[in-house]
Amino acid sequence: MHICITRSEKYAYSETFIRDQIAGFSELAEVYTIHSGRFPERKEDGTLLSPKPFWILHKLIKTFVGRNNFFSNYGVKKYLKENEIDVVLSNYGISASHMMPVCKKLNIPLLVIFHGHDATNKKTLHKYKKKYEALFNYASYIIVVSEEMKKGLIKNGAIEEKIRVIPCGVNPLKFTLKSYNKSEKNFLAVGRFTQKKGPLYTIRAFNEVLKKYPEAILTMVGKKNGLFDACNALVSELGIQNSINFPGVLEQKDIAHLMQNSLAFVQHSVTAENGDMEGTPVSVMEASSTGLPIISTLHGGIKDAVIHNKTGFLVEETNFKDMANYMINLCDNPEKAKELGLNGREQIEKNYHQEKQINKLYNLAKETIEKK
Repeated sequence: MHICITRSEKYAYSETFIRDQIAGFSELAEVYTIHSGRFPERKEDGTLLSPKPFWILHKLIKTFVGRNNFFSNYGVKKYLKENEIDVVLSNYGISASHMMPVCKKLNIPLLVIFHGHDATNKKTLHKYKKKYEALFNYASYIIVVSEEMKKGLIKNGAIEEKIRVIPCGVNPLKFTLKSYNKSEKNFLAVGRFTQKKGPLYTIRAFNEVLKKYPEAILTMVGKKNGLFDACNALVSELGIQNSINFPGVLEQKDIAHLMQNSLAFVQHSVTAENGDMEGTPVSVMEASSTGLPIISTLHGGIKDAVIHNKTGFLVEETNFKDMANYMINLCDNPEKAKELGLNGREQIEKNYHQEKQINKLYNLAKETIEKK
């Protein structure tokens, strides 16, 4: 099988799951990857797919016409033909909608994976309405990462029979099961400072915890942009600067170290004003793999990945006081935290093991080729 995997960026720090996907597929098939832009412009080595003059003309025409054209399609078509691609696996619906006309022209099957904002952002859904309709009709399979996302895409015209729910998954073997210290009261959050991650609610919940356990610590890992300034201002307003750490973006090994020294993983995900929602957050699955209980919300794929009162606790969106109560509960009962964490590890191994998820994608690709 010759499969071409597309992604919008080559080294997006928040998209390690796509790099893992490519690595996993490379053990099963001949993998070719293209990236950079909603309509990929570059090969894996960074060189342009189209000759430089064509690339410049494409940019000029798109600026005035607002859509892809012969000069942009040329390089992608040439690449797919030269490498005898059997099937295209496109990460993100936006990218897939731009790939669809080329795949259709060359009669190459297309699989699309929706990950989050591409399936929920109101502006995107409106802007890409016609493109998505064409994509839903042509795509052999529409892959989503949560049951919630499946329902949303069906409402927006996706063909239910084509949809498969396959979260990204993680490799639990990469994560060492933590050992519990009964006195630890450290909490960990990992994610961008965006509205849908609900960092302000997480901070407010933690502030309630401090009223009973002033020695508690919250570490919030993530790039310092978006709502970071608002979070910093709230921390100052509440006077809890000495209790919250903002280390910025960290390497996986450093995050793993923090997980080993935390009581629980916290993330108060909410539906953003623009409709943007989580898929199934990789950070939640990684924390569960380490044996951390999860305290989060009844939101997106989190509802699938976290089993309330078995692998963690889930609260209604924006209800930071209930979140705080569960955080306090684990401070009071470290043995409960350990029990939830061990159950979480088992849940990941059984239902979210990365190798199993990639095999599901591979089998869909194989089936698609055989049908053709």
